[in-house]
Amino acid sequence: MILFLSLSHPPLLHAKSPAKVSFSSQSIKQGEVLLINVKASAAIRMVSGTMFNKPVHFYHNSKKNGYTALVGIDMDTKPDRYKLILHLEDKKLKKTTKGYRISVKPANFGTQELTLPSDKVTLDEETLKKVEIEKEKIGKVWDIFTEDHLWDGNFIPPVAGEMSGDFGLRRIINGEQKSPHTGVDVDATEGAPVQASNNGRVVFTEDQFFSGKTLVIDHGLGLFTMYFHLSEILVSEGEIVKKGQLIAKVGKTGRATGPHLHWGVRLNGARVNPASLLNLSMK
Repeated sequence: MILFLSLSHPPLLHAKSPAKVSFSSQSIKQGEVLLINVKASAAIRMVSGTMFNKPVHFYHNSKKNGYTALVGIDMDTKPDRYKLILHLEDKKLKKTTKGYRISVKPANFGTQELTLPSDKVTLDEETLKKVEIEKEKIGKVWDIFTEDHLWDGNFIPPVAGEMSGDFGLRRIINGEQKSPHTGVDVDATEGAPVQASNNGRVVFTEDQFFSGKTLVIDHGLGLFTMYFHLSEILVSEGEIVKKGQLIAKVGKTGRATGPHLHWGVRLNGARVNPASLLNLSMK
């Protein structure tokens, strides 16, 4: 039998337990990232978990004297209470299981209605095929899973400039609902330097119809950052990059009305707000 606790309760496994669980927030919204820290004694050798019927991937965090995991709350996750199951195993292979109920609250993403010339919205058959092929290619990136976390400490903004608050914005163009905005736009001049938001490995570079010159970095444990509309890509697939390293330049390639950086994040398939990642303290 698993006793479930709400985040509003003190996050202790048990008064005599060799581990203490804490969360980055007691109120998580659609499109945000939940940070879980398990402060554990030396007796604990492994921590694992599940949420949304998916694994929660913990890594040993010596800075926090325990284990840390990130859980992405997809922008379309239905507001509700969800089960988080944690499993701890000590060096004697004794297992402890604890359950929490995580409340996901609605986020006000907003809606934007636009009227544009039909030739700017309706794609011809050849272009549609190209877009579908490109979508499939980048979709395969999210199946990559690197067993270790590659990032180091907090994430940083990839470019200097004002960051939009339009993550999740629902666009209705000529009366037809289009895909929501799955990243944030950073206002910057063409050619401005773009830096890696953290350590990782370049897993995708391509010039695509919508996103233009596109770069994706794998940070390990299912966490990826994306950089769109670039004028120039300065790194190659397979290359290891460091936080703050120059990786590209801002542009307006693809379907863009002007120079800016579209910055996106995927976490184990969940489309999450990059600003949420920046707000986490992982030192």
